[in-house]
Amino acid sequence: MQIYHAKAEDIPKIKKMWMEIFNDSEQFTDFALSICSEDGIYLLKNEDEIVSMTIAGIDVEAYGKKGFYIYGVCTKPQYRGKGYAKQLINYICEEKIGNGYDFSITQPASESLFEFYKNLGFDNITYLRKFNYDIKRSIWQSADFDTVTANRFKTVRNTFAEDEIVNFSDKGYTKFTEYVYSEGGSTAENGDAYCLYFEEKDKITVRDLFAQNTNSAIRLLQAVRERTGKEVADIELSQNSTLFLGEGKLFPHCVIKNLDKEVYANLMFD
Repeated sequence: MQIYHAKAEDIPKIKKMWMEIFNDSEQFTDFALSICSEDGIYLLKNEDEIVSMTIAGIDVEAYGKKGFYIYGVCTKPQYRGKGYAKQLINYICEEKIGNGYDFSITQPASESLFEFYKNLGFDNITYLRKFNYDIKRSIWQSADFDTVTANRFKTVRNTFAEDEIVNFSDKGYTKFTEYVYSEGGSTAENGDAYCLYFEEKDKITVRDLFAQNTNSAIRLLQAVRERTGKEVADIELSQNSTLFLGEGKLFPHCVIKNLDKEVYANLMFD
């Protein structure tokens, strides 16, 4: 077994493995592979066969420190339970830290994997507060919709954030913006608040919400209701957000290695 950086000729096998293991469409698989740097796909091979794969080619930053986001961690079923994913992640972290990176972050696919990453040194866990919110109607509220560009995403997200945000690189925000709008996501802002949301059958899912205060957040949500006709929102907030829209519950979200400060890490490519 040897570890390699993926080459162009590996991409067809990588795509096939990704689609089979994650059950993703070819369109999403192409997107997931396109957002990383050319040398960001790591493969553990048994001769010519890909046994395990991990992507660590998206640069992020927090507190002025440079980090990298790990995603797409997978091992073929017949090779699982032998420590190959652990070997690959440890290799990547050592290589990246040796090349000037300060920390790494990933979003475990399930709660059961948090212990797996803890054993690899990912000991800083970020949390999201999730809750259901009934939006009261107010026809007087207005907002600008779908005006957030890649160049402005970082600005609007940091304007009212109470926690340090794990931000993408410029390329990461460009790709993220393309993905959000292509998948039916919308942004709303009114000068006092900003949110990113997705419409579903009978509600909206708010993935990002920052505001000067609770009333500003409510007014923005009311404007979204007037636009969409949806009266209910599933909302995700930073664990330390002072916006009070309900009690909600805390859920573990991401794990971080070599950065022991609190951060908000929602909107990772998941």
